[in-house]
Amino acid sequence: MASLLELVNTVLPEIGFPQVDDVVGNTNQTARLALALANREGRSLAKKDWRILIKRNVITTVSSADSYSLPSDFDRFIHDTDWNETASTRLFGPVSDDYWNADLSGLTIVTIEDRWQLRADGVNSRMFIRPMPTSAEALTFFYAANSWCRSAGGQRQSAFAADTDVLLLDNFVFELGLKWRMLQAQKREFQIEIAEYRNELNKSLARDGGMQTLRILGPVGDPDFVGRVPEQGFGS
Repeated sequence: MASLLELVNTVLPEIGFPQVDDVVGNTNQTARLALALANREGRSLAKKDWRILIKRNVITTVSSADSYSLPSDFDRFIHDTDWNETASTRLFGPVSDDYWNADLSGLTIVTIEDRWQLRADGVNSRMFIRPMPTSAEALTFFYAANSWCRSAGGQRQSAFAADTDVLLLDNFVFELGLKWRMLQAQKREFQIEIAEYRNELNKSLARDGGMQTLRILGPVGDPDFVGRVPEQGFGS
């Protein structure tokens, strides 16, 4: 993991600029451009599902409360990870607006399955649950966070704010991204650099978090660890 200053000072000499003593607060035009494009590259990379960005959230329901706040660093849901942990059942969602409104209007069959939808509640997005909870239950899901860097003290952030802030993503890919963006902003040729960037980005994403064994018969689902019978000692 490298700091903002280290990342910028790796890229600048490669495109013909001298290294800088600081980036944040520097009035030099090149340093200011590097900071702006470093944050743009970070936001862009954070739209990929890097394992360092994936978190698990637990919402504890309250009787008669049908909407719940999302984590402060929430960016997007990870598909098909939503469960009612208390009831050991899957959640059904996100449901469409027409389904939700029909449900509210009493035009759908009453069921016990939890349904959810994400929509605005005032100025914030919240997670709405039906049927209305009547007790405390644990609803869980995985999500991608927008905090792709951290402070020197360890606080995760969604933008570089100091020279000592540290990138949480792949250093090499980030440097390649900053390099082609700097060249593009200066109206210089960047086709070779962006091609290298895309190639390294794809390889890094493929390796991130490890890789499953490939099968000659094609992809298979996750292994089922439920209901295994031991080879010996059965019934003991």
